[in-house]
Amino acid sequence: MLKLKTLLLALLVLSISFGCVCSKCKKEIEPDRVQDSEMTTISEQNNALAFKLYEMADKPGKNMFYSPHSISTALSMVYGGARNNTFEQMSKALYFGLPEMKQHEGYLALQKELNRISENGKAELNVANAIFGAESRKALVQKDFIKLLQQQYLSDYYNLDFKDYSGTAKFINKWVMDKTHDRIKDLVNEDHIRGSNEGMVLVNAIYFKGSWLNEFDPRLTIEDKFYVSSKKRGEDQSRPVEMMSARARYQYGEVPGAQLIELPYAERDLSMLFVLPDEIDGFAKKLNSANLMNWQESMSPREVQLYIPKFKFELTFDGLTDILKAMGMTDAFDHARADFSGIIPKESGLGVFIHDIIHKAFVEVNEEGTEAAAATGIVVATKMSPEPDEVVTFRADKPFVYILLHKPSNTVLFMGKMNEPPKQ
Repeated sequence: MLKLKTLLLALLVLSISFGCVCSKCKKEIEPDRVQDSEMTTISEQNNALAFKLYEMADKPGKNMFYSPHSISTALSMVYGGARNNTFEQMSKALYFGLPEMKQHEGYLALQKELNRISENGKAELNVANAIFGAESRKALVQKDFIKLLQQQYLSDYYNLDFKDYSGTAKFINKWVMDKTHDRIKDLVNEDHIRGSNEGMVLVNAIYFKGSWLNEFDPRLTIEDKFYVSSKKRGEDQSRPVEMMSARARYQYGEVPGAQLIELPYAERDLSMLFVLPDEIDGFAKKLNSANLMNWQESMSPREVQLYIPKFKFELTFDGLTDILKAMGMTDAFDHARADFSGIIPKESGLGVFIHDIIHKAFVEVNEEGTEAAAATGIVVATKMSPEPDEVVTFRADKPFVYILLHKPSNTVLFMGKMNEPPKQ
């Protein structure tokens, strides 16, 4: 009987100990699961903004390239200081659906995940953020706001002499150039600093360089024609391009009105999706998160004879401020109605609003792979104050859309439209 009691006591102790260990394991695992969930939501809202911006900025005959992730990150940073109606408008317009703190934690998780890619040595992907504040306003800026951006966005923090318009602009632009390997230059100018009225500039920079998993043979690159109109293929509608070609097995799909092909990079977590519509005009309405998912599901490995032009662009996203206003984010730009008291308290009497948003991007696609960079600057001002495969052909010799994806999170990192090739 004593032995039985001893055995039961031992089992009880063991079960309690095991329960404590499991409980501890659960506590250790849950944050990662929460992070993954937040990262997925961040990806979904970023993609929703990506396609909305494309639709609203799309102009017939014009090239486009931008980083939705950079724009969304920079806006989420300033969102950290928004309050009341300004907060609600930004949340709705930018598709921010998470509780505020979870929103910022999600960006931190995604930033760490993206920056981790460079550790593999197969691609370079760097995301960086910074706060450039006016030294004269340093004492007024909410410490919690600076702490939030430093902890959740890993932001650098500088206090500068905003009365020195030229010197401050040069300092910010030097930081951007360093983070984008000199690809993004002159993000801000003296007028931005002057217009801030000794406010601050919040900046996100993203840089990517990666090789294709299967590089193109330069010897197969020839001069070819690119038709700037999908409808007309007359001689007057064509432009000369350097057309790369390859025959290999790719993820390929066909949907009503478009062909799809995905080119993997040596870093398998990244790929570029090319979407070749029958007609580019009006196709923006079909670009959305739901269709992206459906298109990806429709794709399968196929033997493809591929033709893709080499191209290189440096573009500024014009009219971003007007687009965001049209999306319902109006108060943030109004010096009388904006409420960013989470940045500088109302009691200061200064009032804070968004003076301007600047976004510049660079992309080069060639036989080796892709180099892309972008930076977003938000000028925050204080008011005055199984069957046998058939060989299919994918010939991108007319306007097409291209999307650079982080595959684990399915985040659109860069996105563009090739409507007219650059001059040779």
